[in-house]
Amino acid sequence: MDGTTMEQPATPTIQPGDAVLQLQSSVLIDAPIAAVWNALTDTSTWAKWNQFVPRVTMRAQQPDSPSLPSVSSDQQQQQQQPLSPVLRQGSHATFHVRMNAASPGPQREATVHLTVTECSPPDLLATTTTTTNPRARIVWVNDAPAQGFLMSSLLTAERVHELSVVDVAVGGEGEGGKVKQMTRVRNWENQTGYLAYVVRWMYGRVLREDFEIWVQGLKEYVELV
Repeated sequence: MDGTTMEQPATPTIQPGDAVLQLQSSVLIDAPIAAVWNALTDTSTWAKWNQFVPRVTMRAQQPDSPSLPSVSSDQQQQQQQPLSPVLRQGSHATFHVRMNAASPGPQREATVHLTVTECSPPDLLATTTTTTNPRARIVWVNDAPAQGFLMSSLLTAERVHELSVVDVAVGGEGEGGKVKQMTRVRNWENQTGYLAYVVRWMYGRVLREDFEIWVQGLKEYVELV
């Protein structure tokens, strides 16, 4: 954690009072917001820092041009072109999850189908808000069509990452009160549905650890690049 207390915010459709399971973590990263955003959204880097989800399979991507149709992995294979590993608006992905991220040993991966419903890079939010410091935001939710009707009716999960540039006092009292710009990453998830009770009971503690490992891994990776 970055030392701040963060109230559990809402996700796009789940209010805190309606959530069965709430997860969150935050961290300050000594790196430009663009570098943090690039590592977070480029899943090809995740094997280097993400012990929780070291591997992602892209199933479909929205095109760079909004006038073009979306492309699935099967269509890309026919064209012999791989899907971009970068998460963006409309991406459909399968996360290969190591539920016990703290354990270095081999473990069976769980597969979670997700889709990106919001994606606002730092440059986009800088032009659409009046804030002086850049911000960024990405949201992914469980992919109901990929999961099937039964599973999606039992569990809804929504996860938000928000990045912001903050001024942080650095150095001792004798150094003139220097201020340095850093990137704050806030990361939270709300779950609801009958299955969320099972997830909370079986995995609540380990998932909270996983969320801390996620942001700490991101911090260590970006600060060393």
